[in-house]
Amino acid sequence: MAGEWYRAENLRALFARHATLSEEGTEIRLPAVLVPDAGNPHDDKAVAVFVDGLHVGYMEGPDARTYHQHIADLPGGELVVTSRQWLRAARGDTWARVTISLPAPEQLQCPNPFGPDCVSLPPGSTIQVTKEEQHMDHLVDLLDRYGSETVVAASLRSTIEQRPRSSVEVVAVDIDGQQVGVLSPTQTANLMPLVSRAEAEGKQVFCRASLRGNSLKADVALHARKAQDLDETELRELFASSSS
Repeated sequence: MAGEWYRAENLRALFARHATLSEEGTEIRLPAVLVPDAGNPHDDKAVAVFVDGLHVGYMEGPDARTYHQHIADLPGGELVVTSRQWLRAARGDTWARVTISLPAPEQLQCPNPFGPDCVSLPPGSTIQVTKEEQHMDHLVDLLDRYGSETVVAASLRSTIEQRPRSSVEVVAVDIDGQQVGVLSPTQTANLMPLVSRAEAEGKQVFCRASLRGNSLKADVALHARKAQDLDETELRELFASSSS
């Protein structure tokens, strides 16, 4: 990353929220949000990096030119990635470094399109899908169609799962119209508020998902912002854009 030196004040504010400033140096790990900055007067392919809502720098020029359009084309026009932040503060001086982890550019594109009039969740943390083994026939077909390791569009819906002594509402995950698994109770709680609101408005929720494996074992993981990670402005924009 580049430009941390020019945003020392923001970095100090970030560490003041989450750690104690130290002359020896302190490390924290928070997600970073990558946002293309086409209006940048110095480089129209610049990609700004935000952590906890604070602008902490830019992607290095070569990486930015590679990823700028890929990120701009994503639902929401931004990408959330894992990140490490380090800062050392002494006598008013600040030394800082922000490191981000990037997927391959081709993994940001979905070969199957999102559905019409849908709510497209912005990319976010990785959410593991469970019970894929119950849907291997369809998963093998998908792997044959899209490859053994790719990113595809997945849709989310509420469903009732029958258990030996009870029934419970869970979030089911579909790819190309057929189920590939369900979310755990914890992850269902994280995404069900979004799914329920969309379904109440007659819409479907889509997000990016990693698909990998073979005819013996397949794995699906979602990449999406959770309900609690979206503020009121983001929620309004998310559901307003699905109506346009």
